[in-house]
Amino acid sequence: MTAPMPDHVRVLGQIERGEVRVGADAAREIAARHEAAYGDAWATKDMPAPQAGGAQ
Repeated sequence: MTAPMPDHVRVLGQIERGEVRVGADAAREIAARHEAAYGDAWATKDMPAPQAGGAQ
């Protein structure tokens, strides 16, 4: 019986094969797709939108 593949080896292989995307560009693309599909996550009456310049 062979030992199971360590998680870090499996994940690095997925990244190399293009099965998983990482980084800021991928995060921005995913966020844009989510907003297009579901609307602005900050557009709720219970929670104000974040202000420019970071935490309040």
